[in-house]
This record gives sequence, C-alpha cells and structure tokens, in this order.
Amino acid sequence: MQYLSMISGVIVGVIIFHTICVTRTVFHNLDEENTKIFLRAIFPKFFLLLNFLGFAFLLVGGYVNPGINKIFFMGCSNTALPAIAYFLIPMTNRTKDKGNESTFKTLHFISVLLTLILLLSNSLILVIF
Repeated sequence: MQYLSMISGVIVGVIIFHTICVTRTVFHNLDEENTKIFLRAIFPKFFLLLNFLGFAFLLVGGYVNPGINKIFFMGCSNTALPAIAYFLIPMTNRTKDKGNESTFKTLHFISVLLTLILLLSNSLILVIF
C-alpha cells in the first residue's frame, strides 16, 4: 500500500505545484499572447503526466490488491479523469479562439472540476492509507 500512497502523493504534488507555481507565475509574468502559447503547450503535458501516474496507480493497485475493489476504482478514476481533461483541450482551445466565452467557460470548468476531484480523491487516499 505504500506504493499507492506514494503515487497518490505525487499526483497531489503535481497538481498543487502546477496550480500554485506554474499557472500563477505564467499569469503574473507573461503577456496575453505568450500566456496563450505557454498554456497550450504545458496543459497537455500536465494531463498526460497525471494520466501516466493514474495508470501506474492502476497497475500497482492491481498487483498489490487484485480484483474489482476500491483500489481498482480509484486507479480507473486516476486514469480516466486526466484523460478526459486531455481530450477536452482541443475543443476548449477552439471555443476560446472563436470567442465563444460561454462554451469556453463550461469546458474550462469541467477540466478544473475533474482536476479538483482527482486532487481531493488522492488527498483522501493519503489520509486513509
């Protein structure tokens, strides 16, 4: 179980670091055009990293505690949520480029919500294990 706690800790750390350090630094130090370029380059990598970590959780969890159980569902969640957010990126970028603010805000909210769920669920795992 310590491996699962370690992976969950890394997931939590990546999300917190990205939110506090990367995103804030970008919005405070880059102009709008460079912010757009940077964020469109970094967010796919962010969600792919989270997806990779989620898949590692799924594999390790399946090895440590085989079968359909809480760990299996947590691993599926850790893998699926960042994958969904990753696949929303092109649609989110297109709506922003077209000036469709309403749809952009909805898609952005969904990706933030998925990330928040991932953060909270992995934080709880750290408390439980």
